[in-house]
Amino acid sequence: MSLDNPVTMSHYNIKLIVLSMLLGYVAVLLTFNLVSKLYKSQVIDKKNLLAYSSITVGSCLWAIHFIDVLAFPVVKSAGFTVIYLALAWLAALLFSAIILHISSQKTLPANTLIIGGLIASISAYSIFYFSVASMEIQPAVTFTPLISAIAFTTTFSVTLLSILIFFWIKNYVGKYELLTKSIFAALTSLAITGVHLVYMASIEIPLNAYSETSAQLDSTLLGVTIALGLICLFLVGFIVAIFYDKFGYDTFKCNALKNENSQEASRLALVDTLTQLPNRRALMQHLEAATRRCDRNGASLAVAFIDVDNFKQINDTLGHQAGDLALQKVARRLVTAVRGCDEVARIGGDEFIAIIEEVDSYEDCITVIERMVSAVRESCTINNSEVHLSISVGVAIYPKDGNIQQLISAADTAMYRAKKDGKNQYRFFDSEIATAADHLLEMQHDLKNALANDELKLHYQIKIDSITREPVGAEALLRWDHPVKGLLYPGDFMLAADRFGLSYAINDWVVEESCRTLKQLKSLSIPFNISVNISHQQMINANLVGNINAMLSRYDLPKTSLIIEMTESTALKNQAVFNNQLARFKEAGIKVTLDDFGTYSSSLTNLQKWQVSELKLDPTFTEDIETNNRTRGVVQAVIELAHALDLNVVAEGIETEGQRVLLAELGCDEMQGYFISRPLPEERLISLLKNLDLNFTENGQLFFKELHET
Repeated sequence: MSLDNPVTMSHYNIKLIVLSMLLGYVAVLLTFNLVSKLYKSQVIDKKNLLAYSSITVGSCLWAIHFIDVLAFPVVKSAGFTVIYLALAWLAALLFSAIILHISSQKTLPANTLIIGGLIASISAYSIFYFSVASMEIQPAVTFTPLISAIAFTTTFSVTLLSILIFFWIKNYVGKYELLTKSIFAALTSLAITGVHLVYMASIEIPLNAYSETSAQLDSTLLGVTIALGLICLFLVGFIVAIFYDKFGYDTFKCNALKNENSQEASRLALVDTLTQLPNRRALMQHLEAATRRCDRNGASLAVAFIDVDNFKQINDTLGHQAGDLALQKVARRLVTAVRGCDEVARIGGDEFIAIIEEVDSYEDCITVIERMVSAVRESCTINNSEVHLSISVGVAIYPKDGNIQQLISAADTAMYRAKKDGKNQYRFFDSEIATAADHLLEMQHDLKNALANDELKLHYQIKIDSITREPVGAEALLRWDHPVKGLLYPGDFMLAADRFGLSYAINDWVVEESCRTLKQLKSLSIPFNISVNISHQQMINANLVGNINAMLSRYDLPKTSLIIEMTESTALKNQAVFNNQLARFKEAGIKVTLDDFGTYSSSLTNLQKWQVSELKLDPTFTEDIETNNRTRGVVQAVIELAHALDLNVVAEGIETEGQRVLLAELGCDEMQGYFISRPLPEERLISLLKNLDLNFTENGQLFFKELHET
């Protein structure tokens, strides 16, 4: 290095150097904390936090640089140029933003490390350059090209080292966490001072710019510089070793040698094209890496299985394009709700999975999950239609709830519990859900066998005309003749059927079996109709009306012979879909009965809008009609209102002669219940209708042969 005047320790302000090192130590500790917060922050908060952190760290770095410039050498300065001070400060902000952004990411590919480190190094050298330029030194200083190149190379090495330190230590948890961070902070501060020493060696200061002179370079300075260089070299090797051990080669390997087409193909293979989120394949890679980190650190993570509530309704009512837009909105809202250390992926259809890392307790992930549920819950406008979105979330914890596959299955099962409990909420996987899951899996297997082995049966509960007391129809009631458990009712197995997508097959079977029975009755010239219950899962099927219509045509049955029953609760939860289905049924000429009518406060308001042909009074209205005048008045009002709307009225739960007589007097059209007939197997129903022997007792009561037998 060529100097007009060599430098000795007498040119240093030792107090300022000590001050800058102390500031550097505090600044690095602060940066460790900020990087950790950035890593765990929500995406929506990250930009603001990054800006704040960059200003804080950049300002500290600018002050440290400027103090070091003042500390060496002691020169004659006429003042400072504000514009250069401002440029130095902006360069410090850019350097800090790059370091903070890169080190707060989940992964650190080599190309990102090198490119980011290069830009940050240019910014760091700019801080020094503008700081020196801001000092109005007379005569002006000059820079030695060779030493400047060495200074930049040193800056680049230390910058890479700093990024690696910050990246590794952001989620470091150990017995001596504070001590470890303090050691790294002190060493990093020493490295910053060493970089400044090299910077200062690159400038040539005219003889008459010094306040005092000396004859030769102090050997202590050279020793300190070499020692700092060795420390930096040691730390680089040490941190790289830790990095490889913690994250593995695949995270760090550089893909720069791959051609662009190969890189793009690899990227697309891991991205969901609709939402631009990671797909199932990418999710599994993320989850495998995350569980390995948990195993090494003794930490935990949570997997949240997310399903969009009533998504099929959006598709059926607004179209698939609207459904795609809804999924994109859900994806964006989920991403903004999680932290930087978390991952959200779309695994297919309306299902998403979030990996929530850095989980020390349930409370750590509850905050994130509640944010996701709340974020999606907000309404939005899609194709000029207001859509209310919500999600059901199931949560499982690793390693408590098993390996990766068990974890996803557990979260999926917990999600279905959240749906069953009312949707728009979350549930953690627990022992109760685990037991229910085992039961559901067993039920799924048995149901598949039931469909294959013809174990399902229909029993028919007769409806009579209130005036003539003749049988006019029956309600088809599903039963399962289980080979081990005996006769099972829908409440015992339809949850499992809905859960595993078997309800559609069962519904098709019920409709076809009812049509087959109607065909036999038609061949015997017996006028009859059969009512079939449709659940929520089947009701949102866009092909429901078409399938039923096709079945009636195949069996050559009149449209009025099959009546569809839908519960009032299902109608109220999905009014848009319900109204569309009603319009389709009316167009097809198929009657629809509103089941369990009268159990909701909005019944009368909606009744005039719904295009139904018949309503069934809930059994709660008939059980005390003989003793409660108010109930009798309500029933009379409902019957009169229904007749005013040209609707047929069927009363359920008739168990006494008194109930039958009162309802007939009030104008009820049809009745069913145990007093009329218990549910009968097909063969007994046909036998009864074939050999119907009508008898009237002295008080005019209708009597069926075998009427009350089970």
